Amino acid sequence: GTRLAFRFCFAYFGLYCLCGLIQAVLLIPTVDVPDPGTLWPFRQVIFWVAAHLFGAKLPLVYSGSGSGDKTFDWTEVFCALVVALLATAIWSALDRRRTSYAALHKWFRLYIRFCVAAMIMVYALSKIVPLQMPFPTLRSLLEPYGNFSPMGVLWRSIGASPAYETFAGIAELVPAVLLMFPRTVTLGALVCVADMIQVFMLNMTYDVPVKQFSFHLLLLSLFLLAPQIMRLGNFFLLNRATSPENVEPLFRTPRANRIAVAVQAVLWLWILGNNTYQAWSGWHEYGPGRTKSTLYGIWDVTQMTSDGQIR
Repeated sequence: GTRLAFRFCFAYFGLYCLCGLIQAVLLIPTVDVPDPGTLWPFRQVIFWVAAHLFGAKLPLVYSGSGSGDKTFDWTEVFCALVVALLATAIWSALDRRRTSYAALHKWFRLYIRFCVAAMIMVYALSKIVPLQMPFPTLRSLLEPYGNFSPMGVLWRSIGASPAYETFAGIAELVPAVLLMFPRTVTLGALVCVADMIQVFMLNMTYDVPVKQFSFHLLLLSLFLLAPQIMRLGNFFLLNRATSPENVEPLFRTPRANRIAVAVQAVLWLWILGNNTYQAWSGWHEYGPGRTKSTLYGIWDVTQMTSDGQIR
């Protein structure tokens, strides 16, 4: 059962991260890295499935909408699920005698750690600055509350308190940093599960269109936590002694492991530096740090004079 679960998780999560999260790891300043799921051949397959299996009549929107719950996204998840089920069945038939996947699991966990931490870092720094939920615009401050959508209520209520938004961003940044280090992965995954439950419930109850995306981040966090589930159960529920976690090195030789640590450190610094740069640039370009007009404000004009004449 464990081997079957790993094969499916490897196929499904590996494909999902490749099509939706890997661009957060490959983030480049001033360069819009496209979502691999929107490129050939993935996009053509998704279009075909949507049209012939789900009866989609209109061309699918796959970029530029700001929504993560588009028809394209749900069809993409369905395709990944079908491929993962087929891959699991074929893999199980061809490799049924293998007793474990220790080495593959070790490398796959590293891949998932990078994808989850990098994507959470994007959202964390956009809140810390803060940019994701901006302070309510003058127009929205004049709009009746009853006109707001549920998402509009959430966005403006959090945006009205930049200090709380920064606090929420720090709460998301903590697990991203903890996931960088092998010895703190369990703690990072625990905090990430707590954060993602909160985010997922807000998305569901306020109709924020990134429901399946936040749900997958929750599932990926649980996958990172899965190897420690017995130890956590003994500690939190059964009041039993637990053994220390055995952190396996990536390679057999110390020199190779030192090189691997150095490469990971450079990549982590690259991800953190790029996200910090993006947030800082956003602060000055469209955030609170941008230059405002000298007439910025809400005005009640009672009289206007032009060329000495009252208009």
